[in-house]
Amino acid sequence: MANVTLTVQSFLNSATNLSITIDNAQTIAQLKTAINSAEGTPTAIMDLFFGATKLANATTIAAAGLTTGSYVKTSNNLTEDGLWTKQQRQVYKLELAQLRRQAGGDNTKPYYRGGNVYDLTSLPDVYNNNAPGVDDNTNTGGLIQGRPWIGVISLAAPATIQEALPANTLIALESWYDGSDGSAFVPSNPSDGNTFTQWTDKSDFAHNANPIGGATTRASYQTSEQNTLSVVRFDGNDGLSINPYASLASAPALTVFAVMKMTATTGNPRVWTTNSGATEFYYDSTAGKFVVEAAGGVGTSTVVNNSSAFHIHTFAFDGAQTTNAASLKYRYDKTDITLTFTGTVGNTMSASNTTFYIGNANGANFFTGDIAEFLIFTHVLTTTEIENVENYLSNKWGL
Repeated sequence: MANVTLTVQSFLNSATNLSITIDNAQTIAQLKTAINSAEGTPTAIMDLFFGATKLANATTIAAAGLTTGSYVKTSNNLTEDGLWTKQQRQVYKLELAQLRRQAGGDNTKPYYRGGNVYDLTSLPDVYNNNAPGVDDNTNTGGLIQGRPWIGVISLAAPATIQEALPANTLIALESWYDGSDGSAFVPSNPSDGNTFTQWTDKSDFAHNANPIGGATTRASYQTSEQNTLSVVRFDGNDGLSINPYASLASAPALTVFAVMKMTATTGNPRVWTTNSGATEFYYDSTAGKFVVEAAGGVGTSTVVNNSSAFHIHTFAFDGAQTTNAASLKYRYDKTDITLTFTGTVGNTMSASNTTFYIGNANGANFFTGDIAEFLIFTHVLTTTEIENVENYLSNKWGL
């Protein structure tokens, strides 16, 4: 017998083909195994056709009339009556979708997705047929956006925040303020140098940021400031507040990303803080260093302000950890910074945290400079997720 090279329609992208070389004494079942090796599709759901003829598993390649150059059409059998239970059909559909979303690790493919691993238990029982057990998921209602897709791989330059993070982390994005999006302001698309009355939250939580006072405390919209993108400018008398922000109260975790340039360092300026003052990120004017604080612990960094350029600042609090260094972290331009601690970082933030301030501390300690983008998660992000968000920001803002 002899090898033949077949053109086989891809299960994952019907517009593309696989080239499979196989001995023509092999069976159709063995051809299915070769297809599985090439792209991961489960053999149990494969149907193969040569012309209009469905190929039986026991038939040999030669007996089927397949020769070099023959085109084998593919289909799945998930809709055939009596083959699968509802549960089995659901799992196989998820496996096919997972393979497509992973795209063999090639994130240039149009069907690649950052959230590319399914977790059946993240579906309500009514959807997963009680797998792996009854009431394993407390969500007894409808589907939650993005589920069951979890997991993310490391990406050097994700183009969007949606690409950078899996769906189960994206749903914990509680605030997203994007200076580059003129439509995310009130009034919409302000002119260069004009002030605004609202910086609209682009997350699903509507935590819109508003000026703390009248017209004299309004930040301004500045066009073409960084990587040709617009930013928000604070003149040292401006401030924004998000009130109420109920999810901050007693929260066991908080991750905040800020792309900003601070142009004045006097007065212990607050990049952001909460109304309790016990969870914040600011510049210690006396020490000349950036400081992070959460749940009773204060970490002083080694980072001195650079007023001539934008930088990425990452704050990460995880109250489930047992040491200061693990519980409260600060990263500067995608690099972990060693902190010197006073006090002990606790398990939760203050129960009185109900307001979040940007660029001020409730009308004091004003920030002077530009903020390009700001993201808040009441969630612990993995190392890969943090790095991906930072890579998204550095790619977008040219840092």
